[in-house]
Amino acid sequence: MGEIEEIQKKFGVVGREKELEKALSVIKVSRHLLIEGPVGVGKTVIALAISNHLNKPVYRVDGDERYTEQKLTGWFDPPVVLKLGYVKEAFIPGQLTMAMQNGGVLFINELNRMPEAVQNVLLPSMDEFKIEIPKIGRINAKSGFTIIATQNPREFIATSAISEALRDRFELVTLDYQPEEEEIEIVRLRTGVNDHNLLKAVVLIARATRGHPDIRRGTSIRAAISICMLALQLGRNVDAIRKACHMALPTRIELMEDAKKPLPNVIDEVVDAVLEKTTPNSFELKVESQDVDVKKNDAIIMPQNFMEVLSKFIKFPSDEGGGEEVGWVLAQQYPEVKLKVDENLRKVIKRIAIKAILLRALEMLGPTKRSAKLKRVIYQFGKDEIDLDSTLEQILGKKEYQPEDIIVETREKKKLSCALIVDTSLSMAGEKLAVAAVGAAVLALKLKDDNYSLITFETDARLLKGMNESKGVESVISDLLETPATGHTNIEDGLRTGLNELEKARTGERLGVIITDGECTRGYHPEEVAIRYPKLCVIMIEGPVQNLEFSMKLARLGKGKMYKVKDFNEVPNVLYNLLREVA
Repeated sequence: MGEIEEIQKKFGVVGREKELEKALSVIKVSRHLLIEGPVGVGKTVIALAISNHLNKPVYRVDGDERYTEQKLTGWFDPPVVLKLGYVKEAFIPGQLTMAMQNGGVLFINELNRMPEAVQNVLLPSMDEFKIEIPKIGRINAKSGFTIIATQNPREFIATSAISEALRDRFELVTLDYQPEEEEIEIVRLRTGVNDHNLLKAVVLIARATRGHPDIRRGTSIRAAISICMLALQLGRNVDAIRKACHMALPTRIELMEDAKKPLPNVIDEVVDAVLEKTTPNSFELKVESQDVDVKKNDAIIMPQNFMEVLSKFIKFPSDEGGGEEVGWVLAQQYPEVKLKVDENLRKVIKRIAIKAILLRALEMLGPTKRSAKLKRVIYQFGKDEIDLDSTLEQILGKKEYQPEDIIVETREKKKLSCALIVDTSLSMAGEKLAVAAVGAAVLALKLKDDNYSLITFETDARLLKGMNESKGVESVISDLLETPATGHTNIEDGLRTGLNELEKARTGERLGVIITDGECTRGYHPEEVAIRYPKLCVIMIEGPVQNLEFSMKLARLGKGKMYKVKDFNEVPNVLYNLLREVA
């Protein structure tokens, strides 16, 4: 029996021969492994299977934004320090330190949910196989030490991108959803069910959620396992499967923000599409899965003749190839295309365009978690990071000490409230509107934990997202794509609406950013509004000298900066760097 087969048999891994081979080769040459893939594709299974196969001790860490550097490297036990001082006996090693000392595997589940500062602690251990711990000294890693981490893809917006420096130290193995027959085998092994028709039905339902136009993110094979087990309990017929789906799917799928049908109706639609011609008692399916192409991890499904249909409305550049490039062409031409196609095709085109815009925004983003300042406060229940040096100073010379003498460390995120004001007058049609949508996506992703508003303006200003309104990034992109690029340019009304939104901000630094070519054809005195801003930055598209002078004046009056770009495609990157400067 080969090594891969041995791992499959011992740890219950179905398929994944190529991925196992790659992962095993990484660990055997003492490199660090990053396994990336959507929820439920077996990242943790592969990571633990490889680790345990090599008979190494495994130290697990689950990524969390509250995780601290001390939990990773280690900390001093306060009572022992108060009694003996900073001695080795007072030090409690963290998971990273133990993995290094014992030549084991540090397994980090969902690495990109950790704060950037915690991620950076890993760098010296990965490069030099050593770390320096204050008051303890250098910890050298024994032979065999390695790090295996998992993370969701960057398009999973709830996560952040790890830093370029950290990513450069990993070898990458990607996992996607497995073929239909392998998913059927997984359900069979996990449930003990041998009815192939039933197994196929539940797997096809799970797979159908990954391409439904109203579903933003479909489910993994876990849903098929649950549906199968529940259906057996409920009666083993079509009605039982439907009931099982209404219990198993709601917690595992996420609807598009512009979905017009409620979740139960969408679930019924998915189930009907698979079971429409099913014999109730035998589960003998009379329909086969459609012949489709799957793009990226969220499984946008397009018929094989999709490009042929689109070519009737769109002229694609000859060098356009991959799905992302096609999506970008659709994003640029969406305002025109949507008027020429039916509702169903429009929805598919829009979904692909939104994904292309979102991917462009994610490509330029580094870690999206905001920086935080370290603050020392009086002890509160639940604050477990004690600042021993500050605490010792507090109790020095006292016979007894009170809870308020104990000082703990906590991190407070810097808060930023931003109003993005985008020119959508007639000169903004086509590609410029799509680029503006990328910029809006950058803002939404970068400030996802803060407050921001989005305003467009032409003859009049229009509020697309209010300062304290909860709105997903895909919905923001969708609304901007639907904004008509018409009318005159009323910078004054745009600035006034942005200022009104900033005044609603509850906390944090307040910033206005306007994207304009400096051409003002409607409104009166935008300068009088700009001077009232706490801070106003202007991203100005290069144009006539008088427009440049006008934009510089707005930024100066707004106590901010002006950023001049030669090409509109530079706007998202300039906006991203601007936000980093402010942070």
